[in-house]
Amino acid sequence: MAKASVDDATLSAIYARRSIRRGFDGRAIPTHLVEAIVHSGLTAPSSKNAQPWRLHVVRDPQTLCEIADAVQNAKDAATYVPVDPHTGLPRTDWPSTVAESAEVLRQAPLGLFIENRGEFSRGRATLASLATDRLAAALVGYTFEIVGIGAAIENMWIAAQALGIRGVFMGDIVIAEQHIVRRLDMRGDLVGVLALGYSDAPPWRERFFEPDRAVWH
Repeated sequence: MAKASVDDATLSAIYARRSIRRGFDGRAIPTHLVEAIVHSGLTAPSSKNAQPWRLHVVRDPQTLCEIADAVQNAKDAATYVPVDPHTGLPRTDWPSTVAESAEVLRQAPLGLFIENRGEFSRGRATLASLATDRLAAALVGYTFEIVGIGAAIENMWIAAQALGIRGVFMGDIVIAEQHIVRRLDMRGDLVGVLALGYSDAPPWRERFFEPDRAVWH
């Protein structure tokens, strides 16, 4: 499906956004731009206005490198992929990108680590402990949390794109969740990190659109 031809700055930023994992030139992002990006995330919509997110802004290169080392050296990092819920086995049709994510953290000057405060679900550990008859309803609340957090991530990403800043969201850093939660003093679940910086590199994977992802009625 071809994108609409509309001369609009917001749509241009949305259409131009890509996942950029390399080519960061080391320039720090000015504080007022970081604040604008973070504010964009905080203004995102959320179910019941619960605002389930907490954003951890990390600009210190040493801290980012320390977290990167924890990610890369985590157990089973080389084989960390989505799991088939029916079998409990790794999905071999998806490759591990943990090493690449760790390298991004070493290069990007800004990491926005996203915490889910679990306003509805009380967190993944609570969900894992529930009896089956309670789990389905609780998962609905968890879904609403993640939808709101996704909106916050996208708001920040589009704001960064509009400001000439590139980046990538990386969820596989949760392989080192225990270390990151302790290091950043999180009280909820780690969702991932939006790593941002200045880069003129092309996307690591070309964008493609599956024709069945939009159904017109």
